[in-house]
Amino acid sequence: MKRRIFVALSLGGVVVASFVVLTRDGPATEALASLPLANHGAALLAALVEVLLRGVRLLVLSSIMGLGITLPTATLTQLGADGGGAVTPLRSGADPGKALVLHRRGTRGGHIGALILGEALAEATMVPLAAAAMALTVGASPAALAGPLAWSATALTLVTVAVRVAPSRDAKVPGFLRRLGVTPARWERTVKSAADFRAAAGTLKQMRWLHLALLMLSTLGHIAARLLVLPALLGPAAVAVDPGALVAWPFFLLYGGSLIPAPGGAGLVEAGFMATVGPAVATATEAGLAAEPGVYAFWWRVYTFHLTAALGWWTLAVHGRRRRERRETA
Repeated sequence: MKRRIFVALSLGGVVVASFVVLTRDGPATEALASLPLANHGAALLAALVEVLLRGVRLLVLSSIMGLGITLPTATLTQLGADGGGAVTPLRSGADPGKALVLHRRGTRGGHIGALILGEALAEATMVPLAAAAMALTVGASPAALAGPLAWSATALTLVTVAVRVAPSRDAKVPGFLRRLGVTPARWERTVKSAADFRAAAGTLKQMRWLHLALLMLSTLGHIAARLLVLPALLGPAAVAVDPGALVAWPFFLLYGGSLIPAPGGAGLVEAGFMATVGPAVATATEAGLAAEPGVYAFWWRVYTFHLTAALGWWTLAVHGRRRRERRETA
């Protein structure tokens, strides 16, 4: 019950913050309709391409490991991660969301773990590269890059821990797990999954240059697509906005926001947008912007969080319903 209350309060903070930034400069009805449809179309395209490129990355990893996952399954898996991550602290539900979709599509547990590890490794490796590129091209401040780099360090640490704690084939049941009720049969299934995990993860060491290039391109492409959502919403007037604020601070919010304990950031991401990006957008209003900063903050959050979260909840609900149907017919 306490966990549900915490999640409800956190997501309530997101709703309140969204309403505040939307109505900051005028009535909500006017603000919602103030952006041209072309801007919305470009932002929606960027959001969908971002999810698709994450699906392509999972498809490449599947090909490396010989698992035969299709692009539709890979893309639905990413949506499941967005749905699970949106309602859990520190996005801790993202990997279980992926696991649910992959398991329902016939992927074994150890292989699922290897795919998740491969994705985390690719992302954590490419984020510092993207940060370096921003520092050299748009003069991003160290503060703006601190969040993504902290996320990358955290992800690499978790990957290292996952590899080290995976039991070997001849490992015995630890005493503390026996006391917790882990039976030999259950431990045998765990060891078998760990063997699948090690075998699939081991293929990453022998990947071809083509696979490595595709992993890099799909990862950097999805990062770029996420960062293009705000320029798409701004339209031609984006050229008048400080590029450091236009891409570096959203980069900080997208990755640093994942480290906020509360689900969805509890409104801190919206407030952070107004504090970091808002002033730069406000100074460019005379350049032909169609709306005030609060409107861009609201719609940026819609296309980078609310939309994929809603699609992810639908994905998880469909796969959860299939699970219940199988149980009832068994």
